[in-house]
Amino acid sequence: MSKIALEETKYEQIKAYMLDPDTAQLSDQLKQMLDRIVSASKILDKNPIQKQALNLHKQKYPEISQRQAYEDLRLSIRLFNTLHTFDYDFWRTWLLNDIVRNIEKCRIGNNDKDRKTIAMEHANLLKVIGEKPEDIPDPERNEKHQFYILIQNDNRQIKVDLNSLKDLPIAALQELNRAIYGGSEITDIVAEEIMKS
Repeated sequence: MSKIALEETKYEQIKAYMLDPDTAQLSDQLKQMLDRIVSASKILDKNPIQKQALNLHKQKYPEISQRQAYEDLRLSIRLFNTLHTFDYDFWRTWLLNDIVRNIEKCRIGNNDKDRKTIAMEHANLLKVIGEKPEDIPDPERNEKHQFYILIQNDNRQIKVDLNSLKDLPIAALQELNRAIYGGSEITDIVAEEIMKS
């Protein structure tokens, strides 16, 4: 008798097991596998780095092999999209396109039901896009404000304006570098001695 893969199991059976594990009609092998995959997806939500998730999954299920643990993680990523694998940009684009297509279809039919659907889809469109911002971001904001870098050396704080920093000649920048880091640049001989030690 061949084993039935989880992917070949009907969705209704898996859903019934998730809702009521005691009365579901899944084989013990599939129940254990589904439990491991759900556990792996929860671990991945908290620990998105697969190597860490694999170690935690192996701690929880020490009886499974390394290969099986990787397979559980792979299936959990495929079956249960986590925060880290879900493509929100694709989903948002798909949603916007779907709403626009529904509005276009309803405009063809000109009855009360279609007009109600159009109004509902416009409300959905507003939810997805959002309200118009009251203040549009000013593209010239950087030109209106002065930005500083605070450099702290020992107990001294030096406030450097970014606009004036970029206009300084190279000699002045080198002098500023010496003032911040103290001392002079090392010579090639000193660098070789440091590398040998």
